[in-house]
Amino acid sequence: MKWLLIAIVMNMPVKTDLVFTTLTECLAAEQQMRKEWSEVYNAAKKAGAEPERVGLISSQMTKGTCIPAK
Repeated sequence: MKWLLIAIVMNMPVKTDLVFTTLTECLAAEQQMRKEWSEVYNAAKKAGAEPERVGLISSQMTKGTCIPAK
């Protein structure tokens, strides 16, 4: 079975067209997506970004899920 990564943006599912051969690979990609958002967020805080900018980055952070691909 193949797995499709779905990003959750503003509580809405967004199809990514990223298909993986195993659920483990798909979940690893979702974890990497969250990790990269966290790195941007942490870098902004470390650089002393304005609270509004940090809040904007935080509000735009996405999550994801994996569903069986058709």
